[in-house]
Amino acid sequence: MHLIGHKKQIKFLRNAISGNRMPQALLFLGEENLGKKKVAFEFVKMLFCSGPTNVQKPCGVCQACLLVEEAKHPDFIFIAPQARDIQISQIRNLQKALSLRPVMGKVKAIVIDDAHCLNIQAQNCFLKTLEEPQGQAVFILISSMPDVLLPTIKSRCEAVKFYPLTKENIEKANFPNKILDYSQGRPGIAFSLETGKTNFLKFQESMQIAKNFLVKDLLFRMLFIKDFFPKDSNGKREESLALLESMLWLLRSALWQRASGEIKPSALLKTKNAIELTQEAKIMLQTTNVSPRLLLENLVLQF
Repeated sequence: MHLIGHKKQIKFLRNAISGNRMPQALLFLGEENLGKKKVAFEFVKMLFCSGPTNVQKPCGVCQACLLVEEAKHPDFIFIAPQARDIQISQIRNLQKALSLRPVMGKVKAIVIDDAHCLNIQAQNCFLKTLEEPQGQAVFILISSMPDVLLPTIKSRCEAVKFYPLTKENIEKANFPNKILDYSQGRPGIAFSLETGKTNFLKFQESMQIAKNFLVKDLLFRMLFIKDFFPKDSNGKREESLALLESMLWLLRSALWQRASGEIKPSALLKTKNAIELTQEAKIMLQTTNVSPRLLLENLVLQF
């Protein structure tokens, strides 16, 4: 997956390196599938690139760049959720690694993907790492749900905001039109559909299910939830997350269409409220042990 768009963010990062104004910690904010992790990897390559001085970094072909791409560079630490959260043991391992001197360069780079999945114990442990850093290190936190992070962590990070790409930008990648329509300016979705990582037909089916769930009346929604969860099980957490994702996609699409036309402010407000409620439900499902069934039932009563 090659990098598309986000030129302003990349320019800011490049200037921070060249001007020796590197923050200790950066917080990449924005919706999922915008390319925040891809930009984070590009930034780490900029830090470590050993290519010719007359070539703009990262060169992408030197040993350092290739090692970062595979997350195998000895001075690069990549942390992601194990199961549903990032555990305190992962942060303690990070602290041990930071106590050692860099192997190939002068600094270490740490990328924490889905940083909102740090559980509270891990967040408190990581906060101590930020307050009392060991050696030279740059931290990049990636999150689509920054409100879940402790205010004291966010206050120690410089925020870099990411937004959906314009139609002109994402069209440059030459995706098929049907994929462009579904991507909503999010290259991660487009790449996932194009490469087959996400099955296109199943994606369409999930959208249709979510559409029915949104447009039908309360009785239909409650009966759907009843059939969705077997009597002897309250699982289906991943399926529930997928449903919420599809609902968010449809609601955002409706918000964009309504904002582009002559629609009453009350309709816009209702759609925005539905997006906020669905996003909150998704966060709760991802970060707590809440029952997916009870969560969905409570959500539809608020619509």
